[in-house]
Amino acid sequence: MRKLSPKLNTKLITGAIGLGLLLAMALTPLVLSLLQPLFGLTIEPPISNLSSVNLAPSLTFPHILGTDAVGHDLLKMIAYGALGSLSVGLCSALVAVTLGNCWGAIAALAGGAIDSLMMRAVDALLAVPSIILLLTLSSILSAPELVEHFPPFLLTALGVTSYTDGLLPYFIVILAITATTWLESARVARARVLSIKEEDFFLAAQALGSSFTQLLSKHLLPALATTAVVEGTLLVSDAIIMESGLSFLGLGLGPSTPSWGSMLKDAQSCLTAGNWWAAVIPGLLICFTVLSVHMLGEGFFASKRARGKIPT
Repeated sequence: MRKLSPKLNTKLITGAIGLGLLLAMALTPLVLSLLQPLFGLTIEPPISNLSSVNLAPSLTFPHILGTDAVGHDLLKMIAYGALGSLSVGLCSALVAVTLGNCWGAIAALAGGAIDSLMMRAVDALLAVPSIILLLTLSSILSAPELVEHFPPFLLTALGVTSYTDGLLPYFIVILAITATTWLESARVARARVLSIKEEDFFLAAQALGSSFTQLLSKHLLPALATTAVVEGTLLVSDAIIMESGLSFLGLGLGPSTPSWGSMLKDAQSCLTAGNWWAAVIPGLLICFTVLSVHMLGEGFFASKRARGKIPT
């Protein structure tokens, strides 16, 4: 068996450790809130404390990373913000990769006019700058007038009593990001399926009379799984950056849901006042997350290509 080079192993391990630490930080508030009734813990979300504003980072409790302009503890804000940013990134990537691969596989397998029509729709959306499409969709979907017309079962499932409650802000941001990120996955999947259609195992399945559904589910989608994982890791970082940008512009998860992007937005005044930590710490975490995810994706891609599971 061909062994991986130490460099590739280092990428995989470093990326996995970095992402694992971030996920652990994101899940800590959720786990503690679930354990709160069992152990009698008192876990409070970040609250404003005007008696301790703009405290610099120190090695002493309770404000190890300092506070922001309204007295929020930055350590708590970062932990709760990690849950918001990472959940949006992971969910957006999962939905985008699934939609893109299914769309591209169906188009390539159907061929003819159906393939042409489906891919022209993708090309039309790709012609629109992604930032314009993202801002337009997030603005439209977050409008209270539109939310009022959402199906009642959807609002109930999302725990919504008003347009800023429950999981609705997550749903809107994930939907807007997914609409701009699944297009490239569809094109990659279509190209991959077109090459698979010329391979012997696929031609044999066709000769044996496999149906359209069988060809898609048993032969094409499993063959796309490896490239889909690689695409997914890269889309996670893209989605996190997009969510941060939306939150910075006030179109993200909303003021009641912390995220690293909203922390950057709130810290603009801190930079001019010399309180750099309120902006630098969440900014560094965004960079660290993107770097970890990219290293994980590149290492996984290189290892699979070395084993011949991804064509060179």
